[in-house]
Amino acid sequence: MSTYTKLPLSLIAMALSCLMATKAIANDATVAAGAKSKAAVASGPSDDDLSKALLNKINKGSGDIVIRTGDLPAGNPPAQAKPEAKPEAKPKVAKAPPPAKPVEKEPIEVIQWSYMDGPGGPENWGSISKENLACLKGKNQSPININVDRAVKAEMAPLEFLYRPSPLSIIDNGYTVMVNYGEGSNVIAEGRQYRLVQFHFHKPSEEAINGERTDMVAHLVHQHHDGDLLEVSVLMTTKPPATTRRYLWGNEEVKGNSLIQTLWNNVPLVKGKVETPGVMIDVNQLLPANRGFFTYMGSLSTPPCTENVLRYVMKTPIYVSPEQVKNFDRIYPMNARPLQPKGDRLVKESTGN
Repeated sequence: MSTYTKLPLSLIAMALSCLMATKAIANDATVAAGAKSKAAVASGPSDDDLSKALLNKINKGSGDIVIRTGDLPAGNPPAQAKPEAKPEAKPKVAKAPPPAKPVEKEPIEVIQWSYMDGPGGPENWGSISKENLACLKGKNQSPININVDRAVKAEMAPLEFLYRPSPLSIIDNGYTVMVNYGEGSNVIAEGRQYRLVQFHFHKPSEEAINGERTDMVAHLVHQHHDGDLLEVSVLMTTKPPATTRRYLWGNEEVKGNSLIQTLWNNVPLVKGKVETPGVMIDVNQLLPANRGFFTYMGSLSTPPCTENVLRYVMKTPIYVSPEQVKNFDRIYPMNARPLQPKGDRLVKESTGN
């Protein structure tokens, strides 16, 4: 049996007004609490649906109003609560890998040139550095063997030595004993003037005459103002000069070279250190009395083996004592470059003294 609700029209209107007011209040409360409530809306007709059904009955007739359940609109499906949006996850930033540790490279061994056999020996000078390429591929290298019979005898202007005393500045550079000479000392060769820059020593002599080397040699290095080089080689021997007088009680005592002795007395104790002991020296004491010479175009005899060096080799050696040679031997037993091919170079021999 159906259930009916019969109400006077005036009461229905009053109820409707109350219902509408209640709905408004409820709506205000819902708005105020909407941010906090996440519950789903219940299924079935809402208050708004009931209000619309009452108004529809009132508009159709008068008197008692009967509201049936069929007059109500079909129930709305329950509203599904939207899932709470999760904050978007921040993209993970890939961490940069820790900087790679630098690979420790093994130190490159720097090969120093030397006079001994081995990686730095004379046969490898041209391979140690590209700056030394002339040592390997040069065609006019020094020293050479001078064959006297093959030398062209020529009348040439004598070398004019214009040397003056200089304060001693001496260094053991690791390859030889070298003296840096002061300004104002020159040699004139073929009408050109060259300044004496330095002189140094080799044991045995680098140059050979007829295949023989002397005990030592002094190389006097000169330079023209345009950069051209000239080198004078003074051979040194422990053989007494032929002019030594002989007596019934023995030969005349031959002393060593005074300049050489001064140099050996002042050789620095530390290699690479320049000593200036306040001593004056005169390089004229290294020159032989006989100024005859051989000449040819050659090179420096140490790396970088620069070519186009005008070379002069004094024909007559100077005398040094055996003890002076031994003293140098105690520093450098051997510091001479091997002989180099002469090739088709011309060697001249002066005919004058």
